[in-house]
Amino acid sequence: MQEEKTLYEILLLFIRKKKLIAIFVFLFGCGAVFNCLVTPKIYKAEVRIMPPVQGKTGMASAMLSQLGAGAGLIGLSGMATNGQLLIGVLKGNTVVDKIIDRFDLMSLYGKEYRVKMREQVISSLLNLTEDTKSGIVTIGVLDKDPVRAAEMANAFVEELKSALQLLALGEAAQRRIFFEQQLVQSHKNLNDAEDELQRYQEQSGLVVMEPQFQAMLASIEALRAQVAAKEVEISSLKTYARVENPNLKRAMSELSALRAELNKLEQQQTLKTEDKTPQTASLREAPQLGLEYQRRVRNVKFASAMYEIMMQQFEAAKVDESREAMVVQVIDPASPPDYKYKPKRSQIVLLGLLVGLGFGMTWVLIADYIQTMRKDFKQRSVREYELS
Repeated sequence: MQEEKTLYEILLLFIRKKKLIAIFVFLFGCGAVFNCLVTPKIYKAEVRIMPPVQGKTGMASAMLSQLGAGAGLIGLSGMATNGQLLIGVLKGNTVVDKIIDRFDLMSLYGKEYRVKMREQVISSLLNLTEDTKSGIVTIGVLDKDPVRAAEMANAFVEELKSALQLLALGEAAQRRIFFEQQLVQSHKNLNDAEDELQRYQEQSGLVVMEPQFQAMLASIEALRAQVAAKEVEISSLKTYARVENPNLKRAMSELSALRAELNKLEQQQTLKTEDKTPQTASLREAPQLGLEYQRRVRNVKFASAMYEIMMQQFEAAKVDESREAMVVQVIDPASPPDYKYKPKRSQIVLLGLLVGLGFGMTWVLIADYIQTMRKDFKQRSVREYELS
């Protein structure tokens, strides 16, 4: 039966077989050196960005809901920091695909399928880290060309900003989109009213109305513009506010008051002949041609007032959206590195020597074990032969 060797006996065995162990160390060391020589140099370019301050929690949760499954890949939840949110966007297909197409990475790395190229970008080329204390995110890009590595790192920041602008669809952004559509329609209505007035002037000539009648029409036009503006405001509120919203209730009350005032003025304009007010007299005496002309002037004024109101609302929504959007600030832009990131030759050679030493010692132990087993087998065979 083979007895277990003591540590001292094992040490003596290694000393006796030191030449064999040295051969293994030498061979593995040479292999490590050869690997260092044939492995291309990889450079790492880094850009440091500062995420926006966590001032509006609703913004982060809204963007997280739009990320969908992409947020789950990095374990994002309602408590995710802005740095984690930015890392999730950077790893998304939208940003990665833009980088792949921008630098033609599929041809550069010889990939046939885009999904394989995405995996390589996320796992091998892109290195994202977040400082847990300061929240600063570092975007690192590994590449054989130091200039291209720096360009890709800066390009990731550019595509990140574009992606955040598309994802930032908060309340202010919805108002901006709504009023932008209304502004386009108001501009079209104003152009149509001006064209109609010009055509009528060419056909009938300019007719000047009395001051009283003009004042009444101006008041009606102003009220109608206010009613239309309030209706637009209510439509905008209904896109994200419920019926019990106090702002919506207040707007509905103001609309009712404006409509009542408008109905009152319109009724005064259409009084019976027996009414002897100056406005009625002016209306009865106005020729039909002048009335048609004044109606077209009123339409132009109304369209112009609506256009100005929509312009003001659109500009206000843009300002609110700029305050709400997540603004990424670049602390240190990427520049071409002048020193390789890997391979780390000293570490590789040292690792090769250690692996060679371990492999050589293991080889010696296995060879000694086999030799001892053979010796014990022969001794048992001789004893059995003598006993027989």
